[in-house]
Amino acid sequence: MVLDKDYEEPRTRPTSLKLVEIYEEHGHNHLHHDPVMSLDLNLAPVFQNVRLSAEGSVNGLICLSSSDRTIEKTYICNPITREYMILPKSINDIRAGIYGFGVSLFTSEYKVIRICYKLVTNGPCPLYAEIYTLGTGQWRCLGPVTYSVYDYSGTFLNYHAHWNFYDREEKLEKICTFNFDNVTFQLFPSPPVCLERETNFSGMLGVVKGCLCYSYYTRTFDVLIWVMKEYGIKNSWQKEVLIKGSICPFIGQLFDLGCFPIGSLNDGSILLVSGLLEYCPVKLLVYHPDTGTKEEIEFSVVNAFNYCPSFVNLQKFTSETVHKFLW
Repeated sequence: MVLDKDYEEPRTRPTSLKLVEIYEEHGHNHLHHDPVMSLDLNLAPVFQNVRLSAEGSVNGLICLSSSDRTIEKTYICNPITREYMILPKSINDIRAGIYGFGVSLFTSEYKVIRICYKLVTNGPCPLYAEIYTLGTGQWRCLGPVTYSVYDYSGTFLNYHAHWNFYDREEKLEKICTFNFDNVTFQLFPSPPVCLERETNFSGMLGVVKGCLCYSYYTRTFDVLIWVMKEYGIKNSWQKEVLIKGSICPFIGQLFDLGCFPIGSLNDGSILLVSGLLEYCPVKLLVYHPDTGTKEEIEFSVVNAFNYCPSFVNLQKFTSETVHKFLW
C-alpha cells in the first residue's frame, strides 16, 4: 500500500491510498506500477487540505494521523470497505504524537497507542502515553513514559508495538515494546549491534519473514539487517543480509533517504522502501539476497507499507461515527 501525493504541487496534501500488488514467479517478481485499487482521500471533506501520515496497518485497517502538529488528529480507515472514522480529540493538550497500531491477543480489540509531549506551563514537557480502544469512544491516559522513543511508528508484531530508543545513561540504542493486552511498556532484547554502534545513524525496525528485524548503516553506507529468529529470545538475533550501498543511490548519506525493510516474499526476497523525504521520490525495491540483485519501481508517494486487505467492518465499533467514501 502506498500513500500518494500530488507532485505537481510538492507541498500539497497526500491525495490517495493505492494498493499495489507484487506477482511472484519462479526466480522473478513483478512489481506493477498500476494500482489494483485506488482510494481518493479528497472524496472525504475531512481529508481535504490535510497532510497525512500512515501510522500502521493491522488486519486491513489503516491508522492515519494529520501531520499538522498543532492539532493532532487520528483516523482509522478500511480502503476495501471504503469506510473511515475520526477518533475523538485527546483528553490532554498534547503535541507531536508517536504512534503504534495493533490488536490484542486475548480480547481481539484494536488499539491505538500514542506517545506524546504533554504541554505544561512551567518546566520541560513530560512524555506521556495514551491509548484508544476502538469502540470505547475516548482516549485513556496511561501516564508518563520512561523510554524516549524515536519519532516513527511502532512496528507491530506478536501483539506488541516495537520502537527504538536511546538510553542516555548507558549511551546505547535499545528496543522497547508495548503490550496491547496488559497495556504496559517494557524493555526488549536488542541485537548485539546495538552495543557496538558503527555510525551515528539510529537503526530501523521492521518485519522480515515473520520475524522482527533491525536494519542499520555501516560506515561504508551499506545496510545490515539483523533478524530475531525466535521472538523475545536475545540469543536468536542473527546477522542475515548485507545490502551494498550501490543498491540505491545516496543510501545512507542521509538517514531519511535510506532503504528499510517492510516485508518479505515467498522466495526469500526482501521488500524495501527507500527515499522518505518529501522532495525525493519513493522507490519500492525487491532485493534478492541469493543473487545480490534488485528490482524497483518509483512512485510519487510520501509513504509505503505492507498491507493485507480485509473486510473488517468499522460499523461494529458502535461508539464511533463511521463515514463512507463516495465512489
